Amino acid sequence: MKVNIFLACISTLLALLLGYWVFSIAKGMENDIVCGVCSTVCFMGTLLPTLAISHESGRIGVNLQVLSTVFFIVFVISHFCFANFGVKMPYYVIVNGIFFLVYAAFVYQLGRSRRD
Repeated sequence: MKVNIFLACISTLLALLLGYWVFSIAKGMENDIVCGVCSTVCFMGTLLPTLAISHESGRIGVNLQVLSTVFFIVFVISHFCFANFGVKMPYYVIVNGIFFLVYAAFVYQLGRSRRD
């Protein structure tokens, strides 16, 4: 795996901006800071593999980018829905935790597969 530093910086800044946007939507509600921080972490975890990481194997690289893009879209929808409709901490942690763990399991399996 190779990391493009310039694209990694752009991905990180984009994740920070999106996280701040989620925080500003949820501002004034209970747990708005947690919502902003967790959304930044989830966005960064999916944007970095989407934009900044390339794999030696073309197939694995494309699969990693598509998987990360799909989960990025899922996280955007999830976090903005929670920010708009109110952050209820147990539901927020459970839903986004399950999404992130499923994403991490898929990325782990993709990283283990070395066949072309």
